[in-house]
Amino acid sequence: MDFRLLFESTPSPYLVIGPDLVIVEVNPAYLAATAKKRAELVGTHIFTAFPDNPDLLTADGVRNLRRSLETVLATGQPDTMPIQRYDIPVGPDGAFEERHWSPVNTPVTGPDGAIRYILHRAEDVTELVAARPSDERLERLEVDLFVRSRELKAANDRLAEAGAALRREHQAKDRFFAAVAHELRTPLSALRAAAEVLSLDAAEHMALGVLDRQVTALTRMTDDLLDAGRVITGNLRVDPRPLDLREVVADAVGPPGLHGREVVVSVPDEPVVVLGDPVRLGQAVGNLLSNAVRYSSAGTPVRVGLVVAAGTAEVAVVDSGIGFDPALTEVLFQDFTRVADTRTGGLGLGLAIVRGVVSAHGGTVTAHSDGPGTGARFALRLPLFG
Repeated sequence: MDFRLLFESTPSPYLVIGPDLVIVEVNPAYLAATAKKRAELVGTHIFTAFPDNPDLLTADGVRNLRRSLETVLATGQPDTMPIQRYDIPVGPDGAFEERHWSPVNTPVTGPDGAIRYILHRAEDVTELVAARPSDERLERLEVDLFVRSRELKAANDRLAEAGAALRREHQAKDRFFAAVAHELRTPLSALRAAAEVLSLDAAEHMALGVLDRQVTALTRMTDDLLDAGRVITGNLRVDPRPLDLREVVADAVGPPGLHGREVVVSVPDEPVVVLGDPVRLGQAVGNLLSNAVRYSSAGTPVRVGLVVAAGTAEVAVVDSGIGFDPALTEVLFQDFTRVADTRTGGLGLGLAIVRGVVSAHGGTVTAHSDGPGTGARFALRLPLFG
C-alpha cells in the first residue's frame, strides 16, 4: 500500500510532528487550510510556524496546543481538544486571520514502544463557529465541558495508575506463591523419604499413617500452588496428542471405592477422540470429581457422564451436595476461592486449575446450580479431533 499517496490524498489537514515538536511532514489539505507552503513548515518548530496572534490579548492557542502535545508525549495516548480559536498569519504581510479549529493529536510509536511522531489533525471549523448564534450560556457550557473533560481524563489516569499497581501486586503475589511451592517441595520429599525409612522398622505404628496422609495433603497443596502459578502466568504446558476421552474419565474415576463414594459413570460405546494432554485432562476431570465428593454427603452418589454433540465432547460431573448461589458462578473459577463451604480443606485452587487446563486445550468449563442445597453440575467441553 502506498501510504504517502494516502497521506497526500486525504481531505483532512494533517501535520506530522516529531517529539521535539518540529514539523516533519505536512499534507496538501493542511497547506490549503493554512495558506502555507511546504518549505515554510517542514523543519520548523510548530509554535514558530504558528505563534499566537500578538494583537489578541486572550490568545491561548499556543498554550492549549502545547499542553495537548505534552500530554500525548507523557501518556502515549491520543488527545482530542475542544474547539480552539487559533488565529494564523496569512497573506504577504503576515496579518493574522481569525480561525477556529477542532484538533486531535495522536501518537505514532515505533517497535520499541517509544513515540516517534505525533499526528496532528486540525479541521477548520471557522464557518461553523461564525454561523452559530452568539450565546453566553453556550460559551459557559463549552468552558464547563472543557473543564469536566479534563477532570474526567485526570480521573481516568488515576484509575489506570491504580490498575497498573494492582496488576503489579498480583504479579508479586503469583511469584511469591510459586517460590513458596518450590521451597516446600524439598522438605516434603525429605519427609516422605523419612517416613518410608521409618516404616521399615515400625510398619504398624499408627503415627506413620497420620504422617503419610498429612504429607500427601501437603504435596497436593504444593502441586496446586505450582499449577495455579503456571495457569496465572500463562506458562502451563500441555503435550497434546489424539486420545480417547473415555480412557481419561476411566483413569480419573479409578476402581470402585477409590473416592470413598459411589461414582456412576456413563460413556458412549464408541471412542471419543480429542487432541489433548492425558495427564492434564486427567487432572481436570479428577479435580471436578474431588470437588463433587468434597461438597456432597457420604451416602450420595456422584455421576460422571461423557456425551458428544455438535463436534464437541462434554464431560459432566454432577452431585447432589450443597450447591451454590448462581450469582457466584464465575467467582468459583477464581484462584484461592471457596465460596461454598470454607470449613472444607484445600486452597481453593482446583477449579482455577481446571479452567486453565481446559482453556489450554481450546475448550470451556461451566458450572451450574439452582441454589444452595440443590447440588451442582460442572462440565468441561473440548473440540473433537478428526
